[in-house]
Amino acid sequence: MTSADHDDSPAAPAGTQAIRRALGTLKLLAEDGGALSVNRIATRLGLSPGTANRMVRALLAEGLVAHDPRTDTYYLGAGTVLLGQAAQQGFGLDKSLPILEALNAETEESVNLAVREKAESVVMLRVQSTLALRFEQRVGARFPLYSTASGKAILAHSPDADAYLDSLPERLEPLAPGTVTSRVELARQLAKIRRSGYSIDKEENVAGVRCVGAPVLDADGRAQAALVIQVPTVRMPPERVRELGARVVTAAKEIARFIPLDRIMSR
Repeated sequence: MTSADHDDSPAAPAGTQAIRRALGTLKLLAEDGGALSVNRIATRLGLSPGTANRMVRALLAEGLVAHDPRTDTYYLGAGTVLLGQAAQQGFGLDKSLPILEALNAETEESVNLAVREKAESVVMLRVQSTLALRFEQRVGARFPLYSTASGKAILAHSPDADAYLDSLPERLEPLAPGTVTSRVELARQLAKIRRSGYSIDKEENVAGVRCVGAPVLDADGRAQAALVIQVPTVRMPPERVRELGARVVTAAKEIARFIPLDRIMSR
């Protein structure tokens, strides 16, 4: 039995272990974006093959996982599409998508809507640029908050921003040439974002890509999400940063109108 085959928490409610395994399987299939065998799922999640097989069979019976008999692999089923559509409607994302599409049409650049999941920024919606030179990315991609325009826009308007900064090491791990590696500098940037209304990523997460982001705020001024425009560095002179900053702030405010007041997106 592997370490993931049991729950070390004595206070965990009955069924918690099975739920965690099921969710772990679905998240793995979503993040992988393809089809995986039972053995591969077991290895990635630290489960025994028998446990992974039972978990996959249960999800298959509910339509949340589908099976390819030719390769004996599993992928996300139609049931997850229905759940995703219901969630998008519940959070107002279906109404937000046309705003992303309009911003994409105006700028010809890729546009993302991202939310916070603990210490990461996760892409929820994306409209890809049609220009030949562009940065390829998928929905579900996740990156550290400190290295992205989306993460910094959300952090600047999060009540736990100071606690997050305190949790970081003195030197942050660089992901690209421009990554901010100092907690002090990151704090300075967050203060600047609060004044200007938008965040900037100067090749901090991906070399050759610059981004401008703005928070999607709730009625209390807390960030529910962040809207981001991604641009190859060669198309992002300083004057365009200011232009796109104004545009993304306006679009983020439009999206905020469709986010239900009783729903929390970022956590």
